[in-house]
Amino acid sequence: MTVVIRDGTARDDAVCGRIVGAAAGSSIYADRLPHARGLFEDVSALALDGKLRLIAEIDGQPVGFADYTAAKGHIKYLFVLPGAQGSGVGSALVDAVQARSGDAISVHVLAVNDVGILWYLRRGFKVVDGWAEALEGVTAAWLRLTRAR
Repeated sequence: MTVVIRDGTARDDAVCGRIVGAAAGSSIYADRLPHARGLFEDVSALALDGKLRLIAEIDGQPVGFADYTAAKGHIKYLFVLPGAQGSGVGSALVDAVQARSGDAISVHVLAVNDVGILWYLRRGFKVVDGWAEALEGVTAAWLRLTRAR
């Protein structure tokens, strides 16, 4: 099974929305954020909003994506379908973002997403800071992780 990374476009908005819904809704930490359930259940098209997008495909089918800003090297969204998790899709997306973005890349992760944080740490990211921010009307803790080239 080979993971192919391609540039995404606005034509991929609908499939990215479905990937977000499937991945976030099945995540371990979804139950820890009941106030954000609406975010997880929203499978509408996910607009690029000026970001760049990479699509990961296996056998020609989209199985994951990353939306990012190249100038800042910041990953805004990275989601992989549950059935494709553990197959190298997420790592391929992170590496592709870094190849296109320069020296360092960053990502913000909800602190309750310990599985996601550990996943990033195993790929060379380091926690550099954190903050509290409202999410759907409830205060949530966030962490910023970075990885140098």
